[in-house]
Amino acid sequence: MFKRILENTLLLFLSKGFNKVNTDEIASSAGISKRTLYRYYSSKEKLITDVIEFFKAQIHSKIDEVLIRDDLSPIAKYRMILSHVAKSTSKVSKNLLVDIQKERPDIFEGIVEFRTNNIKSLASLLQEAQNQGDLRSDLDPSFATDILIGTINNILTPEYLIHHNFSFEESLETIISIFLEGVLARK
Repeated sequence: MFKRILENTLLLFLSKGFNKVNTDEIASSAGISKRTLYRYYSSKEKLITDVIEFFKAQIHSKIDEVLIRDDLSPIAKYRMILSHVAKSTSKVSKNLLVDIQKERPDIFEGIVEFRTNNIKSLASLLQEAQNQGDLRSDLDPSFATDILIGTINNILTPEYLIHHNFSFEESLETIISIFLEGVLARK
């Protein structure tokens, strides 16, 4: 039951933000009564927190699936992981980003921390690619990772995306493309 509530609520939040979604919609989308919803979640605030954690767990699971693959090069894994993240987050509406940043800065900070930690954990893939000759030898993988994190954390903000009318997905894909094509060894 929890999973069904979280999955359906996530879809609503991703498309509308959480301020525009009421408990009637949440219960209806999960195919349950409001009473049942309140049995599991006595407040919308707790539901918001759990939905974001559920979403982060889905992303983390995708990362783990790619990392264990032996058929991919380190750069292919890096690109695939960042692409999975872009696809997972492509459904995030600007409304949700604004709602989270304004109404739940604690969650917004948690998302930025989650994103930062996951990207930092991928630095070893860059090091491995460098060891295999697929990354410029004069590049420090940790510094390159910090550059990527800084770019993502400064560009993928509600203010920037709204002001420039970019989607989250297209912005992340462009950042990934520029980053990887700028660091790959010339052959």
